[in-house]
Amino acid sequence: MNPTAIPNHDFMELHPVHQHPAGCKQHCFVFTEIADIELPPEITKYPEKIKNGSIHSYTKESISPPPPKLAKDRRSRKIIALVSGLLVCVALAAGIPLGLQLRSSSLLEARLAFIRRLLVESPLVEGYWAPPMGANFSKSFAEVKSGMVGALLWPIAVPCAAQYLDAVQLTLEGLDDARRLVGKNRDMAVVENADEMEQAHTEGKLAILFGLEGGHTLGSSLAVLRSMYSLGARFVSLTGVGCTTPWASASIRNDFFDENLPSTLTNFGEVVIQEMNRLGMLVEISRLSEPAMMVALNVAKAPLLLSNALPSSMACNGTTAAVPDHILSALSQNGGVLMLNVERCGDKPMSLKDAITAINYIRAIAGVDHVGLSGSPKNYPLLLAELARDRLWGSVAIKKLVGGNIVRVLREVETNKNRLPLSEDWIPLEAIEGNAYCRYPET
Repeated sequence: MNPTAIPNHDFMELHPVHQHPAGCKQHCFVFTEIADIELPPEITKYPEKIKNGSIHSYTKESISPPPPKLAKDRRSRKIIALVSGLLVCVALAAGIPLGLQLRSSSLLEARLAFIRRLLVESPLVEGYWAPPMGANFSKSFAEVKSGMVGALLWPIAVPCAAQYLDAVQLTLEGLDDARRLVGKNRDMAVVENADEMEQAHTEGKLAILFGLEGGHTLGSSLAVLRSMYSLGARFVSLTGVGCTTPWASASIRNDFFDENLPSTLTNFGEVVIQEMNRLGMLVEISRLSEPAMMVALNVAKAPLLLSNALPSSMACNGTTAAVPDHILSALSQNGGVLMLNVERCGDKPMSLKDAITAINYIRAIAGVDHVGLSGSPKNYPLLLAELARDRLWGSVAIKKLVGGNIVRVLREVETNKNRLPLSEDWIPLEAIEGNAYCRYPET
């Protein structure tokens, strides 16, 4: 197509029209200056729209202001990007911990607010609380409250050395002291079942569930066991740390493997579990030896409790109870719960990352319905907020972790109550012969 001749006027500078290659579909006109003119008929006779563009009449009023200079905008954006990059490099070079950055972020505050709302609905149950008696009790209580804890499992501890002496009397005195301390505090309430625990939480009080740490507190007597239940004890650890009894072996032995002491759970130990199931008491087994744990899992008619424990795979040396993986797997079949120690791994304080790793490990083996928390009330808010970042831990799963699982276990133990016959067995005398047991001889 030949271009039409266009007169050259003073108001317009027209670039030469080039003959485009065959593949090009249009001619291009470039206007370098437009004045207040009347377009000549040679231009207006063209159709209004030509291919991809159009030609219109222009006046002074219709002329748009010149576009901003793009080069200046590009330089500004480059400067901003450069400054931002330098700030990031400075932050990384200064070694700011990720946890500190999270704490100062609005996202963390949002997760903490979510955890607070969740813990209003469901009580956070601390699986093992052993407060110092006396002047430091108030400090320990304040720490628990700051950690948003709603309920406590409080075991009454007695020295193992008192086993064949006055362990029962010391247990009674310890239980009495604890009850009087709670009675003086309006923000605490003694509870004996799951319903009372939830009711205390609704009233804004800290629920206290008492128990006994170590079978030596029972004096090898089912009558004492029943009496302790009448006084409000709702769980018993079958052995204390390194405190083997005449009927149950502990995981840590301090007796130099006395041949007169058992290496597992004896027949009388099985009867103790059966009587606790009949009464509606939680059976705590975390400090038993591995063979004794397996016997307990096979004998128990109700879910079991493992308190303040860690998986053996974490290789934590020290006095913290360690639970093998096959026990964790069997626990899911029993319906019980492990209250995971998230405070220490042996003598080393547990980091936030280590605690979350341990929680997820228990969940992977035993299941989300069989894990709870213990050992570190002051760290719970941050721990739960960090856990909430994982899509695996939605609100339902977190409610189970913080207390839903142990509340379920309490209810199941109460449901099985009185389904077994009363046990009247006595521990055989030969099982305690050779020990300095202060006991009046039977006639």
